[in-house]
Amino acid sequence: MFALNMSDYNKKIWQEEQAARDAALEQQRQKWAKAKARSARNAQRKIDRLSKKLSEAGKLTDWEEEFTESVTERLDKFGSAFQDPEKGRPADALSFAQKKVVAALKKKAKTEKDSNDAVSRHGKPKSRNGFKAKGGFGKKAYQPRVRQLDSDISAEDNERKDEPFIPEYKKPFLRIVD
Repeated sequence: MFALNMSDYNKKIWQEEQAARDAALEQQRQKWAKAKARSARNAQRKIDRLSKKLSEAGKLTDWEEEFTESVTERLDKFGSAFQDPEKGRPADALSFAQKKVVAALKKKAKTEKDSNDAVSRHGKPKSRNGFKAKGGFGKKAYQPRVRQLDSDISAEDNERKDEPFIPEYKKPFLRIVD
């Protein structure tokens, strides 16, 4: 029978190390809880803003309205709109599928906004993005940089191509160096 005798000194060191590990784990859990709460607040603000914008425009469907209400209620009550850890990361407030629905709502709100703001105050149509159109790479067709080997071979080389290559023979010499 094998018995492990741990001296009082080793036991004390182990207890101190274990207490340090437990404190670090608790600190990490608090950090995750803060991140999850922040994520829930951000998600709730985004969903409220999008649903308000779409309902004012009259573009919010019944299903989308029900979705936003249920997700908002779950975010208020639980701090997360999903429970299954396979559906999203632990620190996230929305699952992957819920994020896709919110992205679709955002896209829908953006197209509604773009249709309203299609003409600027100067009467000119607005560009779709914030960058000005400047020539650049889009005008020229792409041409790869390749080297034509035929241009390196001269006409004389082509004539000599049929003859076999025989190197010139030079008699070797030796020299004595002092």
